[in-house]
Amino acid sequence: MRKTVYCLAAAGIISFPVFAVPGVDGEISAGYIKQDISGWVKYKGNEADLEDDLKIGDENSFFVRAKLEHPIPILPNIKLMYERMRFSGDGTVTKSYTFGNVTVNVNDRVQTKLDLDHYDFVLFYNLPFINFLQVIDAEIGLNIRVIDFYAKVRDVTRNEEDTASFVAPIPMLHGSLEIKPIDLFSVLIEANGIAYQGHHYYDISGELRIKPVQTAVADIFVGLGYKYEKLKIDDIDDTSADIKIKQPYARIGLLF
Repeated sequence: MRKTVYCLAAAGIISFPVFAVPGVDGEISAGYIKQDISGWVKYKGNEADLEDDLKIGDENSFFVRAKLEHPIPILPNIKLMYERMRFSGDGTVTKSYTFGNVTVNVNDRVQTKLDLDHYDFVLFYNLPFINFLQVIDAEIGLNIRVIDFYAKVRDVTRNEEDTASFVAPIPMLHGSLEIKPIDLFSVLIEANGIAYQGHHYYDISGELRIKPVQTAVADIFVGLGYKYEKLKIDDIDDTSADIKIKQPYARIGLLF
């Protein structure tokens, strides 16, 4: 809860100067997201399927975002985002597997947790040679995404449990393209990605954004979108994983 409060405060802080400094634009928003997860995770043992072995299912969660653009050409613009990503499971397994110091046998009952909270810090530049008559807005930059990973398997039948955790800052290429044919709506496409040494991580999202309320000070917008995320890690602190997350979402925000 404390981390969420910090993220909300940071989003407000970077948006506050927009009201006071001419030539500065910004955005702040919050949204609901449905997270459909699949794949496997391994910790000092063999692969455990998230759905079949760990009994992890879909979750409903939220995210907050903020964006600040300024007129100084040398300095990058800034985006911040936090997405809460926490899953849990409870059920009887049909396959034996080992997770750390715990060996789960067939018909054992397990209780599990998997956290993958995201913290994004993006430095980006607008591409003026692509932007045309304010109809197309293109951006490119660097996203430092911090993954707060935590996994726990508890064998209720045998009263044994083990956990794995790490915090990893992951540098990713960031790109964004927004097409605004009229003031009322726009289409936004964003992507982040990196691949190195057996790891790869990427996500891509598409969003239809509608602006039902427009004033001289700020516009209210509603976004409906879909995000696909793929994470493959190979032996980070004895942990490996191959995870896919499908994420339809909706959000509301202000454009300054």
